[in-house]
Amino acid sequence: MAEKIEIKTMFFDLGKVIVNYDTDLLVEGYNKYGKVDKNKYFDYLWNSRDSNWYMEGKITSSQFYMRTKREFKLKISYNEFYEVWNCMFSPYPEVEEIIRNIKEKNPKIRLVLVSNTNEAHFDFIRSEYDVLNVFDEFVVSHKVGKQKPRQKIFTEALKAGKNPAKETFYTDDIEKFIQAARSMGIRAFQFTGHEDLQSTLSKLNIHF
Repeated sequence: MAEKIEIKTMFFDLGKVIVNYDTDLLVEGYNKYGKVDKNKYFDYLWNSRDSNWYMEGKITSSQFYMRTKREFKLKISYNEFYEVWNCMFSPYPEVEEIIRNIKEKNPKIRLVLVSNTNEAHFDFIRSEYDVLNVFDEFVVSHKVGKQKPRQKIFTEALKAGKNPAKETFYTDDIEKFIQAARSMGIRAFQFTGHEDLQSTLSKLNIHF
């Protein structure tokens, strides 16, 4: 008979799990301040040294603004730049409700946010989405200095969770991050929507 594991810590990803986002809105927004090629911008957003360094806290928000402004020849102020930068987010109310209910019905479970994010996005989401107030800890790439799927960020998350990997649930929309977590013994499940999340939690006997 398989051992029944009690979940004592839960890791949640941020983007496409707790909040939705649409990166097309960034291109639309920055096009008001210059001519931005969509393919070039997305390559910069996901693959460039500047974006990765910003995600890992190796450059400041001011430096990222200046580098992106120069890269795309934008005529844009610092405040205008970050107004566009933060415009891409939208709520996912069904997941917010699940998280709030988990905390209310299971107050001993530790909730840890584990996210690849940057200073401006994280500060904006914390100020606009109060569901983050129910979390016990935030383990974010720009503070840790490494991004998922690197082992360091999961190691820091397990420290914050204060429970063994086998007693830790994790959900993320990106498969390679799930696989990395599983390789460390974390009970990781790919997020495909709130209904699937509800089904997974029920199977794990997590009340929500």
